[in-house]
Amino acid sequence: MTTLTTALVAAAPTQPDAEPINLYNLGMLFVVKCRYWSCRAGNDADDLKLDPQDIDSKAIASFGTKDLLDPALTRKKFQTVEKKARHCLEKHSRPFAAANARFVPWKCVQSVIAELEACRTEFDQLVGTFLAEYAKLRADWQLQHPGIPDGAYPSELQLPQKFGLTWHSFKVTGAPELSPVEDIEMELEQRQARDEQMHLMQSNLRRECQEFVTGYVMSFRHEVAAFCAQVVEQNGNVHGRTLTAIRDRISRFHEMNVFDDTDAAAQLDQLKEQISGLTGQDLDQQPDVAAKLSAACAKLQQQMLAPGSVSQLTGRLRRRVVLD
Repeated sequence: MTTLTTALVAAAPTQPDAEPINLYNLGMLFVVKCRYWSCRAGNDADDLKLDPQDIDSKAIASFGTKDLLDPALTRKKFQTVEKKARHCLEKHSRPFAAANARFVPWKCVQSVIAELEACRTEFDQLVGTFLAEYAKLRADWQLQHPGIPDGAYPSELQLPQKFGLTWHSFKVTGAPELSPVEDIEMELEQRQARDEQMHLMQSNLRRECQEFVTGYVMSFRHEVAAFCAQVVEQNGNVHGRTLTAIRDRISRFHEMNVFDDTDAAAQLDQLKEQISGLTGQDLDQQPDVAAKLSAACAKLQQQMLAPGSVSQLTGRLRRRVVLD
């Protein structure tokens, strides 16, 4: 019969500053771009049977929009694939505000690309089906809504350029690009201003990178703390699925721990070791074990967000950030 010790989680010793953090060595930035025709058009006063003379010409009036095709058969299908693509990127990344992008650790890049490729294939298939059925979709909708004029619809030749699901990846670097110098005198005159501008840009980028790194690490600590809170809220009524969820959460933390939060990793590993071999049946048969698990999660929750530990961690991380 499996038992769980009471001294479950202890804080790991503080680590000295490790090697510098260069974001490009640890991951890439990704941006997903998706465009599709909304299948809508704006209303005007005539559509709403309003007399334009009754509308104040100085006012900015909005009369809403009207659907030109059945949303369930058109726009909503493209929205679903876009959401799927963005979700597959989000689950393997964290937002990087400086470039309005998502930072993906190198170990997750291939998975992200494979999932985005699958989404693009699905999107392109939807586009092909839509283009082939456009005339019928339009005729059916106009039959149901005879007030919509032909002029509200784009031609079939205009449609293909309205669709696309793509993504871009790029690195985070503070190194200026090399370029040839054609006018030495002008180059000398502009050097000081350019150097000052570059220094400011690099300073801003370094600050953004520092904020990103600390925010990235803390977001996963908050995830762990939130999950621990959920376990505690069960008041000892934990079961086999709880153990599975804890192990999955620990695996996710290690997968995304590219900035080497050794303290949190050590605490999670200790918890993983303590529940090794523990089953749902053990929890059912030994209420005290379930209670100890809840207590351990409560302690881990506190340690993840302990002000002293957090301050020490973020300060250490900020000092390590460098740019190419």
